[in-house]
Amino acid sequence: MITYNRNLLCLLILISKTIVSQEILQPSATETLLILEVLNPNDSPYENKIVKLIDENKNEFKSTTNSKGELKVLVPNGHIYFTKCGELKNERIINIGSRGYSTFSSKRYTYRFTEFTLQFTNYQNKPVIGEEILTLLASGDSLIKKTDSYGKAKFYLPIKESFDVRTKYNLIKKFEIPDKGYQSVAYDFRYRGQSTKEYEDAVIQNKLAMIEYAKQNRIRDSIQRYNDSVQSTKPTMVIFFASDREFKHLGEISVFDGSKKGELLGTVNSVWSCHSGPSEENAEVKFKKMKGSYTYYAVSTQGYEWEGTYNIKGGGWERVILEIEEGKKMLD
Repeated sequence: MITYNRNLLCLLILISKTIVSQEILQPSATETLLILEVLNPNDSPYENKIVKLIDENKNEFKSTTNSKGELKVLVPNGHIYFTKCGELKNERIINIGSRGYSTFSSKRYTYRFTEFTLQFTNYQNKPVIGEEILTLLASGDSLIKKTDSYGKAKFYLPIKESFDVRTKYNLIKKFEIPDKGYQSVAYDFRYRGQSTKEYEDAVIQNKLAMIEYAKQNRIRDSIQRYNDSVQSTKPTMVIFFASDREFKHLGEISVFDGSKKGELLGTVNSVWSCHSGPSEENAEVKFKKMKGSYTYYAVSTQGYEWEGTYNIKGGGWERVILEIEEGKKMLD
């Protein structure tokens, strides 16, 4: 406890000496009294911290701010200075003239910055609240802020930095704000898009929809397999007919089951210009077949022949077209 009290006493003495020494500083013929109010970018005081003033020859002059962020320091006349607050540097020049017995007062931030404000609304034009916004600087540093009740997130970024702004899943935009020498720049950007929660909800809904779609496909396939199995036990009505756009006729066509030595299934005399062919009652060659694969042979009275196959799945109708133009002339 004694050690603690001694340390505290030393600190109070140091601060007191600093305050007293700053209060009694007076400009001279060769030195200017520099009075600065040093602020963080959010306008809070940079309190009770050391600030360095560095001239063009890299000479350093130090002073400690008070609880209001104010400091006083004597600096040589006829030089230019910039400030450094810890690792933060403000390169905006303080130009001290050569006139003696002068006092120079100014307000100054710890570094030059862009006050970047993003306002995020969804596609219903409602503010997106509590969204994490990531700002990735060109230096590799990153900052994360959450949007407030108005959908806004505010960042203080080094003024020379280009940066990307993004949500968890989407790149909002790449920004590069020109450096025109100002101590600070305000830049507002409105963004309308899908929030992270909306995106994740949509992903979940899509997954559920895909699961339901797959389920319905399985049910439909199961029903189809059952119907196919039922149909496969039923005979199919097979109809043969001839087709040609120009109604070309090669004579009566005899149709045989399997090959030219097979059973005569019937004869075709009519030619249709379309592929729909005749109805069952008007068909010249019609017969029933059970499920299976079959071959046929057909020959016309003018010496043209056709060969082919057809598949029967069961039930319904199967139309087999004899294309006139595909008939091959028999060799003598």
